[in-house]
Amino acid sequence: MSDAREFPTPPPPATHRAQRSSRIGEGIGAGMRIVGILAALLLVLFWASGITMVQPNEVALVLRLGKLVGDTPGAQVHPPGILLAWPYPIDQVIRIPVKQEREVTIDRLRLQSSGMVTGELDPIRDGYVLCGDQHILQTAVQLKYQINDPVAFQFQAEAPERILKEVACAEVVQTIAGWNAMDTLRLQRTSENGEIQHLPAVVRKKIQDRVDQLKLGISVAAIEFREVIPTPQLAAAFENVQSEQIHIETRKREAEGFAARTIPSAEAQSYSLVNEATRFQTELTTRANEEVTLFSKVYAQYQANPNLVWTRLYLETMERLMQSIGQFRFVAPGTRIILSPGKPSSPQPVPPSVAPVIGDAP
Repeated sequence: MSDAREFPTPPPPATHRAQRSSRIGEGIGAGMRIVGILAALLLVLFWASGITMVQPNEVALVLRLGKLVGDTPGAQVHPPGILLAWPYPIDQVIRIPVKQEREVTIDRLRLQSSGMVTGELDPIRDGYVLCGDQHILQTAVQLKYQINDPVAFQFQAEAPERILKEVACAEVVQTIAGWNAMDTLRLQRTSENGEIQHLPAVVRKKIQDRVDQLKLGISVAAIEFREVIPTPQLAAAFENVQSEQIHIETRKREAEGFAARTIPSAEAQSYSLVNEATRFQTELTTRANEEVTLFSKVYAQYQANPNLVWTRLYLETMERLMQSIGQFRFVAPGTRIILSPGKPSSPQPVPPSVAPVIGDAP
């Protein structure tokens, strides 16, 4: 067996160069196609980055080259849904949760840990509020708000929530400065015109008015006083006063209940007496009018025939007297009888100067 090996005959130099050039061209073409595909994919992703999904509780603002897009509030605020914008950095989409209720806690007006340990109030370190009657209280407030103007909320102030917190703290201090301590602890008072004022409602209105003046685009939903307490040095005295206030309110309610039960009964009795007096007045007036009418008729007859009328009246009067007498006797002239609770006495002669008497016995 021969050790000689056979090798393929190499192509001519010109053919070899042509094949190598063809392969290089094919590689470059394939690379360019890949680069083109990648570039197209990157371009699609770049343009797709401008698509933003605005959630149901949000609205969106679009800044184009740093300027707010839209000439009117309706055009500036985009509702929930798919928002098409230019990719960043051409456009910048800002999503604002307008339907989300946010909370701010104000705890700068209560006793800090140092005061709790020492039992002393440090006016520099510890927070407090001064009431209108010069009493010192501590309080903690929680405020809830929503964004009602996203444009103003985003661009009117640099830190609107911090400003809201400062405004709320100031309004709480100023409002309590016009209330006495007991009303502040009860969170309500009665005004001069009899209207009941609630401290949270009064403070919320003042905060809202101030926020509207600053145009922060915020709507204050509610404010809650989580605690309103006196200083540790006066806690026992305030508890005693509150106990007496509760006792006073209890007595007051009992008195109001007694009045509610008694006054209707007295009014009913008064109404009955008035009706009875009115009825008696009517009957008396009617009877008097009838008697006046009868007297007028009799008087007219008396003027026409005095003797006849006098005799008739005398006989009618005697008839009424006779009907009301149980027993009667005829007494002869010159005698008299003495009436007594017992049996009637026998007739006794009397001097002629004594006129005869007619009497009745029971």
